[in-house]
Amino acid sequence: MYFESHAHFDDKRFKEDREELLGLLPSCGIEYVVNVGCDVKSSKQSIRLAEQYDYIYAAVGIHPHELYDISSQTIEELRRLSQHKKVVAIGEIGLDYHYDFSPREVQKEWFARQIALARELKLPIIIHD
Repeated sequence: MYFESHAHFDDKRFKEDREELLGLLPSCGIEYVVNVGCDVKSSKQSIRLAEQYDYIYAAVGIHPHELYDISSQTIEELRRLSQHKKVVAIGEIGLDYHYDFSPREVQKEWFARQIALARELKLPIIIHD
């Protein structure tokens, strides 16, 4: 059995063959997939995929590259999304000092806030490292 613990099948690069690819996964021995959100939009898309396929689950979170418009309302939206029965983690969250697309202090603050949300909800986190 294979468990794909970190996928981004919602990515636009899969637009042309997403359904075909996802339909093949069980025949390749892949029994479970966690599709990971990087922002609110991709988190919602991850949930939609999880609703379409029995073997797909979702993670919701804000990647450190996507912090340009995050606010307390974003955390509330993640809290709401995490109530879905197929959401199994908060992620992809973390720090990225290689590209520095977001200021480091902003990354630290929102990483900590998403960790706090995961603790509150008793969900594991998926860390970008």
